[in-house]
Amino acid sequence: MIQETISYKKKNLNNKILKIFILFFICFIIIFLKLVYVDLMKSSELKSMAETQWFENGKVIKAKRGTIYDINGNILAISILRYKLILNKNLVKDFDETIEKILKKLNINKDELIKKINYGPSQVVLLEDIKESEIENYKDLVDDEIYFESYYKRVYPYGNLASYLLGTMGVDKGLEGIEFQFDSYLKGEDGIMGFLKDANGKEIPGSEFIIKKPKDGKDLYLTIDINLQGALEEELEKTFKEYNPRIVIGIIENVKTGEIVSIGTIPNFDPNSLKEFSKATYPDPSYGFNYEPGSSFKPLVASAALEEDLIKEDEKFYCKGYTVVDNKTFKCFSKHGEQTFKDLLKNSCNICYIEVGKRLGEKLYYYLKLFGVGEEIELDFPYEGKGDILEPDDWSATTLPTMSFGVGITVTPLQQTSFYQTIANGGNRLKPQIIKKITDNGKVIYESKPILIKKVISKQTADKVLSFLDYVVNGGGVKSAIISGYSIGGKTGTAGVIENGKYKEGLSVLWFVGIVTAKNPEYVITVVVDGIESQDVFAAGIAAPTFRRIAQFLINYYGIEKDEKIKWNFEKLWL
Repeated sequence: MIQETISYKKKNLNNKILKIFILFFICFIIIFLKLVYVDLMKSSELKSMAETQWFENGKVIKAKRGTIYDINGNILAISILRYKLILNKNLVKDFDETIEKILKKLNINKDELIKKINYGPSQVVLLEDIKESEIENYKDLVDDEIYFESYYKRVYPYGNLASYLLGTMGVDKGLEGIEFQFDSYLKGEDGIMGFLKDANGKEIPGSEFIIKKPKDGKDLYLTIDINLQGALEEELEKTFKEYNPRIVIGIIENVKTGEIVSIGTIPNFDPNSLKEFSKATYPDPSYGFNYEPGSSFKPLVASAALEEDLIKEDEKFYCKGYTVVDNKTFKCFSKHGEQTFKDLLKNSCNICYIEVGKRLGEKLYYYLKLFGVGEEIELDFPYEGKGDILEPDDWSATTLPTMSFGVGITVTPLQQTSFYQTIANGGNRLKPQIIKKITDNGKVIYESKPILIKKVISKQTADKVLSFLDYVVNGGGVKSAIISGYSIGGKTGTAGVIENGKYKEGLSVLWFVGIVTAKNPEYVITVVVDGIESQDVFAAGIAAPTFRRIAQFLINYYGIEKDEKIKWNFEKLWL
């Protein structure tokens, strides 16, 4: 009996031991699987959480913003290392003593300092824009409560020059222009620095260590030449001061590449000053404002008519000074009488261009769409304008007649420049470009090449229109644009100023778009004078002379050789 009892107890004990072992084994398996799961499945998440915790408790190491250069490597915008002298209010033991110490060293108004301490943030900026070479001057102020903090200051060495194009910087991002459009390339990635704390939660000096290195921003090289930009804006400024319009705009585009070598708007601003920037009008009028082009639009209409073979070689047009469409009377500046087709462009005859538009009908709309009217070009600029053109279904009886001489339709100055580039480039429409290349730590990661948008008209048609534009200037139509020895081709335009869908009485927009040169097209130059306060002004008297001065500098700067004596063979062109 006793033996049986002992045997039973022993068996029972063994069962208990086995159950405990099985239980421990199961727990071990669960813990092991959990560890495997954490290591394999959750490691990246936990690492990210740890980095986030370090980021919250560490210091941000600011990345250096990328530099913006012109095509020749001249610096247009750069971030330079500077220091701030900061007071941490939370660490101040004796405010009176601290204030007295600051006032002895720094030229600061006492009342302003007290106001900052009482009502400002916990980190009070005492002084900023301190150069590294100047730090020694303020080191005797540094203690637990006052310290230096480094930062990058954005500087624009050329001041107002190309300011609309470049834009400016806010606290930590681009606000307008290239600074805004390419912010993701320029800004880089900030780093993180960790540090150790003592028992009171204060940073232990010298304990800093890098958690994540900063990655500096990428550098941009623009297509503009700052020397040419300076000459362009200087001439625009002269026109602005002499005639007091609202805005003067100038653009120079390379015919063969589509590169914008200069683009400016006057009045401009100094991007080094946010106060100055607040006076600027964005989007940049050169690519963001829509204007009626007036007669400067007629070369597009001529291109469409020639391409469709609607005009005969020996055909004559007659202008009696007016015409009536749907009970509306349209007038010319004078009674031109009998004219050839090229004379229509030289004389800027609205009446006969109404006839040309009538022959084209809806085809005019489709050709204008081929040129890019009413469409965004997807530029390297923010807030691009696209102009306005009514679809044929929305036309009234007078839409086609007015469209034929550049009224009731709008374009941006950059679009109009692009249209003339198409004509000057044998009918090949290229995308306008402002970025030449992008580099990352010296390595080229993007380089622009000419981008063909589409073939709009034939080379034969383009050459004919080019010869007409040469005839407009050198045949006496725009004597103020003539440059001796060069076959300048171009066209003036005058239109009304539109605000809130209505014409503003007493204001005009003046255009001149010219090609250097008609025989060997290299550059298109556009000048727009917006808001001349008089009806007794003409583009030939204001916009064209501004063009001529810019073109003369361009010719000298690039060393463009004179044309040989030009004799356009019109008979051959008509074949």
